[in-house]
Amino acid sequence: MNYSENLDLLEGVKSIYFIGIGGVGMSAAAGIAAQLGFEVFGSDSKELYDPAKQVLESNGIEYVAGYAVENIQNNSADLYIASSGESESNPEVAYLVERGIQVHSFSELLAALSQEKLRVVVAGTHGKSTTTGMLGKTLQEIDDSSYMTGAVLQHEETNFHVGEGHYFVFEGDEYKALYDDPIPKFHQYKADILVLTNLEFDHPDIFSSLEEMQDEFRQLIAALPSDGVAVYNADDISLAMLMHENNVGQVSFALNNPADFRATNLVANETGTSFDVAWTKIKPGTTEKSEPIIENYHINLFGDINVYNALGVIALLRTLGFSQEQVQDGISSYYGVKRRFELIGENNGITIYDDYAHHPTAVLETLKAARTKFPDKKIWAVFEPHTYSRTSATLEELAKSFGSADEVLLAEIYPAREVKTAESITGTQVVDAISKHHEHVRLVEDKKAALALLKGELKPGDVVIVMAVGNFNLLAQDLMV
Repeated sequence: MNYSENLDLLEGVKSIYFIGIGGVGMSAAAGIAAQLGFEVFGSDSKELYDPAKQVLESNGIEYVAGYAVENIQNNSADLYIASSGESESNPEVAYLVERGIQVHSFSELLAALSQEKLRVVVAGTHGKSTTTGMLGKTLQEIDDSSYMTGAVLQHEETNFHVGEGHYFVFEGDEYKALYDDPIPKFHQYKADILVLTNLEFDHPDIFSSLEEMQDEFRQLIAALPSDGVAVYNADDISLAMLMHENNVGQVSFALNNPADFRATNLVANETGTSFDVAWTKIKPGTTEKSEPIIENYHINLFGDINVYNALGVIALLRTLGFSQEQVQDGISSYYGVKRRFELIGENNGITIYDDYAHHPTAVLETLKAARTKFPDKKIWAVFEPHTYSRTSATLEELAKSFGSADEVLLAEIYPAREVKTAESITGTQVVDAISKHHEHVRLVEDKKAALALLKGELKPGDVVIVMAVGNFNLLAQDLMV
């Protein structure tokens, strides 16, 4: 087992204070710590909402709305954890830094909390939350193992579980761990096992190129222990190149290329997707492979992207020795995570979905999954671009991502942590780019205008998919009223 370098992080610690406790990752980390017996409290910039609010309340965790030095003074703790979005402009962080008190990331904390488990880290540009949720839920069913993902599981209303089993599954985010620590979170989990979904350029605010991201993944793979294993998507050329450089234990999966586990015969039906998986075993006492074993699986999800996600889970669990029946029973209990092609409901014969997609490939695959499920229906895509840097860096790919939709409504760009300048890309420029590949694309001024347009033009049988991270976040729910 690959133990954390921070084994002493929890030495003598009884109480933990979380700065920015309202984030989905931070609230989960706080909940995990509370369930493991630590006294937990914290603060956030504003009043909290679900799922974070529910997590904190159900675990009896107190928090303060509004940052202030008095919060730290009145709640002295043994250990301080801050979200990556906080900095020394936060008075609580500044107070601790001025006094030489170290602030840690939640990924450092979770690595320490899970040091007695085999740590499985799921990393990649797309599919992390879905794959982590599926793998975590399946291992919970099989082994009562623990997991934490960056999105709440549908039908579970939680994004983590603390169990007695052998494994702890983490979503391995490539974003920086802390305001003053550019190291990606996924390094800090100290993985024993990796599941690598794919690798494309993203986060242009912290990475200058795909090569820079590849270097981080290269380091992640190289840091595996001698008995570790990396399960990877062999259809992704960036990952395949990295794996060919390395001699760590490897298991590949694919739909199109030769691989240790290969999915074929994909069939979508009303409840999800069925497919065959062909794989081989090494004959006991030899290096010789067996004849291909063909197994059939069914998932409660749609689209090639989710077959890839499931295939990574199947490849790992069958390699670890769990039976086909155990794996199928586990993945049958998984219905996806919230905000990933999540069915919100039906209103006046119109089917409404909510999704978190903001990278071009995620948009493309989400709409392809929708077209697979609804081959003959009119699909409306409502998309809110996320950050000026990402939109500008990926504009060429984004413009080609809407082919499976019949109508495209584009919102103005959501800046998130970025500041608009005279050089920032605009919604009009994005519409112009998409229009080169799609006949029906329009810019909507705001959420109110989008709602009015949709309510005026939608007809029974239509399907709406809202893909937003910022101000358009609740449009899908608004359409249900």
